[in-house]
Amino acid sequence: MKEQLATYLKEKVLGKILRTDDVIYLLDEGKLKDVYSDQMMFSDVVLTENGLHFNMTTIAKERVYFLDEKGEHVGIKKDYTGTSVFHYELAKRKSTREFTGYMRMISTTTIAPEMDAVVQGVYDVKLEDNELRWKEQQLLYRDMPSTDGNFHPVAFDANARFYMEEGKLRFEYIPFYYDVNPESMARELSADKLPAFIAKEI
Repeated sequence: MKEQLATYLKEKVLGKILRTDDVIYLLDEGKLKDVYSDQMMFSDVVLTENGLHFNMTTIAKERVYFLDEKGEHVGIKKDYTGTSVFHYELAKRKSTREFTGYMRMISTTTIAPEMDAVVQGVYDVKLEDNELRWKEQQLLYRDMPSTDGNFHPVAFDANARFYMEEGKLRFEYIPFYYDVNPESMARELSADKLPAFIAKEI
């Protein structure tokens, strides 16, 4: 199956530029607003003995704003604008014949990035019906901006997939956002809800 995965990526994904239009959502009980957009490209598909590697590059514009009582911007909490490269590495497990692996950031121009030293486990990889799907589960926790306490520990899991729509490539990323107790590592779904991110071939 690793050859089929590589073929899908090479024939349908590599060389395409995908764009995510503005995604806007509230954080910290409506005290902060996150505005995110990006362009992304996938590259460097390499077959290994047991699986494959590939990279994802994002050119992102993201700012988190403080909001006043009227919902107006009153300052910037954090600017995450920058270019980042994320590395995916998958291998087939002999015990289950399933592909698992990880994703992590390997390079960025973002100042003080929250994805530094964060690893996403990748599992449930499926290639069927002209779609490539997988799930991600974050190890431990990362930081999320807040007003009280400045930052707080959170984790993001996600469902991701490539699919075709009207002859164009789409990349869908549906996050599941958790507050994390840093002592017990117990998770609880956050009261803040994040929307789906959908990047469309330009």
